[in-house]
Amino acid sequence: MQADWNDAPSYLQTRANKGRGKAWIIPGIVGTCITLGLLHLAGSAFLKGTVQNLAEKPSPAKPAPIAEITRSEKLPAKDWDRIVEEQARLDAQLQRQPAQAPVSVENTVIKQTVFNDQNYIPRGADNVLSLKVSEQPVQTEKSSGGLKVITIKEKPKVRDQACSWMWREGSIEQRNCRFEIGIENRK
Repeated sequence: MQADWNDAPSYLQTRANKGRGKAWIIPGIVGTCITLGLLHLAGSAFLKGTVQNLAEKPSPAKPAPIAEITRSEKLPAKDWDRIVEEQARLDAQLQRQPAQAPVSVENTVIKQTVFNDQNYIPRGADNVLSLKVSEQPVQTEKSSGGLKVITIKEKPKVRDQACSWMWREGSIEQRNCRFEIGIENRK
């Protein structure tokens, strides 16, 4: 069986491909030139309008403020000397009060639920130790006359006996040996 040239598919025929490459070059170049020209015109028109708008329009006026913040009075400076003296006087009064008659704890404890500077009530420190040393004699332990000490020796395990003579103490080989013997004896 013999095939003719017209029996072959079109992509294998070489005679038909000769004129196709040149036919698309000229329309492609013309289309590219037209597209670049249109893009240049559109860009220059856009930039021209933008630059003219920027040059012609003055900067916008500042809008009227929505609210103004003013201080009607100046706050007086705190007199720290007066504050320290008041706190020292209050501390002295609090130290004198426990010397008076004991008051029941249930009546005086008020649970504070609102916290601010006006209702702040300072508490004493919770973790303060008194420096008074208690004068109690220390009792020494009585030693019993004859203490009997009994030592119980544990029977060595098979894995310790089997691996201790062969490998150095604490080595990886000894650890692996003990591991293997432990698994064998577990079965």
